[in-house]
Amino acid sequence: MSDWAETVREVWSNKVAYDYKAQAEDVQTFLANPAITLNLNDEEERSMIPQSVLDAYDYYVAEVEAADWGTVSATIEKIQNQEVLAITVTTDGSDGWVELFDLEGKQLGAARTLEEWTAWGNINEIRAFTQTSDLPQDLKAKQSSESV
Repeated sequence: MSDWAETVREVWSNKVAYDYKAQAEDVQTFLANPAITLNLNDEEERSMIPQSVLDAYDYYVAEVEAADWGTVSATIEKIQNQEVLAITVTTDGSDGWVELFDLEGKQLGAARTLEEWTAWGNINEIRAFTQTSDLPQDLKAKQSSESV
């Protein structure tokens, strides 16, 4: 993994933690770099997005949104003054998924999220959790330690 991909993952993980804590404390946040929402149901907009990003979006729409247990969104995020494409999944609970890509469609990371924690992993392993709604072992451990 490149240094840039590692930086993107670290910044994203920190963002998830910050957003979760702000929401839990009912604090309004003002992001310096708000995300730009993409409408990947629009064919014209889809035509400008790399195929790997569309594949991720379509996968989660078919597995999560069509089953009506989560919402899929596509955004352009600014991370250290560079644009990153993000496919995020949120559920009715406190867990989710994220896949990050550069503007050419190269994957920068795939993760399973739970509350303020992010567990990065192999794309196939991360996507497989949509079949069971299970969590990676390190998220299970964090969840267990918090409930003690």
